[in-house]
Amino acid sequence: MKLLRKWLTIAGCLCAAAFAPAANSAPEPGIPDFMGAGGGWNMINTNATDYVDPVGGAKPVTNDPKYPHIGNLQPGQKSDRVADLNSPILQDWARAQMKKTNDAVLRGRTPFVATSLCWPGGVPAQLLVPTKVYFLQAPKEVWMIWERDQLVRRVYLDRPHSASPRPDWFGESVGHYENGDTLVIDTIGLIEHPLSFVDNYRTPHTKQLHVVERWKINPDRKGIEVSFRVEDPGAFTTSWGGRMRYRKANNAPIEEFACAENNADYFGLDDYKIPTAARPDF
Repeated sequence: MKLLRKWLTIAGCLCAAAFAPAANSAPEPGIPDFMGAGGGWNMINTNATDYVDPVGGAKPVTNDPKYPHIGNLQPGQKSDRVADLNSPILQDWARAQMKKTNDAVLRGRTPFVATSLCWPGGVPAQLLVPTKVYFLQAPKEVWMIWERDQLVRRVYLDRPHSASPRPDWFGESVGHYENGDTLVIDTIGLIEHPLSFVDNYRTPHTKQLHVVERWKINPDRKGIEVSFRVEDPGAFTTSWGGRMRYRKANNAPIEEFACAENNADYFGLDDYKIPTAARPDF
């Protein structure tokens, strides 16, 4: 915990230095103000099971209707997620891989869910993490900081994509503003890892994953709707999309939320060991 507080202090100093001009005033006219008065944004769907369906086009994978999912915040006996393998977006190899994990869940094995096991969600699956997200806006970049584990995603506004971006859990994100109310984010370079999925149903992807998000502030400035499109010709038969919604969190300050630091393996299962680093990368 002391190490986390030290990290937060260092990160806070760096943020203050890097974003001081932006933090003291609203963005310039024509740029949507995601920072507001310094508060964050709460996911509206706090059970965080599924994306909201897209307005049009192919839909994301969801639950097998034969095995309804009941989450922690819903009445009834909790049940784990079983993916609907009839989804038309899945290539055969992805469907076969997901069947193995479905079968394991039906045998009683605890399934992998990034949120529950303190792993980063990635893109777009970080949208399914039920915690506040905060923004820091500067002329050349935007930082998105999730309260849970203080995960940071950087969106660059002043450069194109690298020729060969280094694979990362959040990939390489470049963005621009549109229409005075929208931040458009284009992400590539997402890590190809056995436990990197695009949703909570353990839907895999390849290094070809390409995600475009549109973070749009509502006219009343009290909500955000995020729409996204996913392309990955290595894993999916077609592009598909989804949406998520957020509401203003009443200027609530960011709290210390150390999930990974407290997720001990008390039963010796070590099914999904949390990735750790021997030294900081800053």
